[in-house]
Amino acid sequence: ASGSAFSASEAKRARGGGGGASALGLWWASFRSRAFRQKPVPVETVHAQGSRPQLTRSLSALDLTLMGIGGSIGAGIFVLTGVAAKEAGPGVVLSFALAACACVLNALCYAELSSRFAVSGSAYLYTAMAFGELPAVMVGVNLLFDYHVGAAAIARSMSVYFVKMLNGWGVALPEELGDYPVNAGVHVSALAPLFLAFFTLILSRGVEESKYTNMVLTSLKIMIVLLVVFGGASKVDSANWKPLAPKGISSIFTATSTVFFSYIGFDVVANAAEEARNPRYDLPIAVVVSLLCCAVLYCATTLVLTGLVSYQDISSSAPLSDALGHAGLKWGEQVIDIGATIGLGTTLLTGMYAQSRLYLSIARDGLIPEALGRVSGDRHVPVIAQIWCGLVAAALATPFDVEALSKLLSIGIMAAYSVVCWSTLSYRTQHDRKLIGWLGLFSLFVFGMSIAVRVMAPVYVSVPLAALAIFSAVPVFTLFSFDAGAPVGTYRCPWVPLIPILGLAANIFMAVHLHWLAWLRLAAVCLLVFAMQLARAWSLRHHDDPTRTAAAAYMPGGGGGDGLGGGDFAPDGAGDGDYERLPALPPGGPGGPGGGAWAEDEDDNDVKDDRSSVQHT
Repeated sequence: ASGSAFSASEAKRARGGGGGASALGLWWASFRSRAFRQKPVPVETVHAQGSRPQLTRSLSALDLTLMGIGGSIGAGIFVLTGVAAKEAGPGVVLSFALAACACVLNALCYAELSSRFAVSGSAYLYTAMAFGELPAVMVGVNLLFDYHVGAAAIARSMSVYFVKMLNGWGVALPEELGDYPVNAGVHVSALAPLFLAFFTLILSRGVEESKYTNMVLTSLKIMIVLLVVFGGASKVDSANWKPLAPKGISSIFTATSTVFFSYIGFDVVANAAEEARNPRYDLPIAVVVSLLCCAVLYCATTLVLTGLVSYQDISSSAPLSDALGHAGLKWGEQVIDIGATIGLGTTLLTGMYAQSRLYLSIARDGLIPEALGRVSGDRHVPVIAQIWCGLVAAALATPFDVEALSKLLSIGIMAAYSVVCWSTLSYRTQHDRKLIGWLGLFSLFVFGMSIAVRVMAPVYVSVPLAALAIFSAVPVFTLFSFDAGAPVGTYRCPWVPLIPILGLAANIFMAVHLHWLAWLRLAAVCLLVFAMQLARAWSLRHHDDPTRTAAAAYMPGGGGGDGLGGGDFAPDGAGDGDYERLPALPPGGPGGPGGGAWAEDEDDNDVKDDRSSVQHT
């Protein structure tokens, strides 16, 4: 069968032989059938469950744009700027510009997919529908890791600014409240968990409260950034910009990978897809506009920052306020402390919001505890998931400092962005499997070329690898048709496959320049997910039907006889791979009460419903 479904003969072999061989066969069949089964693609949300409370569509294009800006401006300017400037020197301006260019390529892919699939889950959801469960969980868990670590880093920096702000007002507080060094490797913060608890409370009250809080704080933060740019420009010393890259060109690329986290805002917008009023139009606008606004503000601010003070003297935890104070702008120092304290809150607010929606999507698929997928009936938010996000971030924020945490950032985000580029191409070709092979070969050559550039390998090594990468991309342009676009009325990424290919190459290139600890963490998380999938397959080996198709297996109860009810979607007949909602049948259909019997369409490998309708509980 197509996709991850198993043939009857394969199932027979899995069950045959007896003894340990039979158990291992069932285990392997269960693992394979689950690992790469593709999630059916709905027109509307696949989780509509009778009278169960759901998220509400209440966010406008302006709300989404401010969420994108609020999720970006803060982490980059108020936290990671200092860390990146110490690495790249004045060239950190180029690092932000390069990261913005790479993110524009990714943002256009996000704009198409979020417009087409207006459901919470972002990169996890797109991967599950394009490539299957195992890759999706790996992407989702790594993305959550970056979200949690990012929230912890921001909370730590916010506590430092808060103490400085109160001290500037004459309220004497010990600096150890924000950052207390226990020893060389451990710095404890007492305030960071309190900030995380405060924003968890706001997010748990409802999306309206979160929306207006973000609107006020983001507006104030933009005003502070503009004040720094125009006020600090008069004190810039151009001598501080020389040399541009004191540690070499490679340091600029290393810093580019670090500050890539600063543009995470448009992923926050994609996670809000299920709460957008008009997702087909509002989401693409919010994704692109928020990214462009952030890029302009970042580049202008870092240009002024590196002109105010030598890169060697820039603070890692509070770069802007320290730089303005060093230049004699005492008023600016106090304003920055106030603005940074308030502004970093929007980054925490939107980041924790996105985390909870990602948990919600994964929980709906039954891959994590169901409680994380529950939506409050009166507040219409996933309260349990929101509280969990706050607890995890608080556990990370208490003992670690910002610089140590930043070494683990970005790798999960880059992996998610890369898979989104892959998914865009996959949907445009109706999931042609040959395309995956060519994309894999292209990614491998780009990876090799990126390593050669980082280690400054001889030209006779890097140039052939670059040529191989280009040649491996040629079949993508010549052998495949990308005319199978999104449904009418949704946004289409321009210049496909060029934009996704360039985005994929940029992501890989910058990922190679990350700290080795980030790669170690990526490998550890992926191995952990793989082991958990194996363990899950072992526990369910006697309950899985290897002949069941991927779509049936993904829908709770679909053809599996588990009594949970199958999915209530079938192909909409438009030929674009989307699904439409079907009228419900009384309980008792195939595969358990209300179970839908999904099967592969032999003509085009799409999934079809072999009865008139199904019920989804």
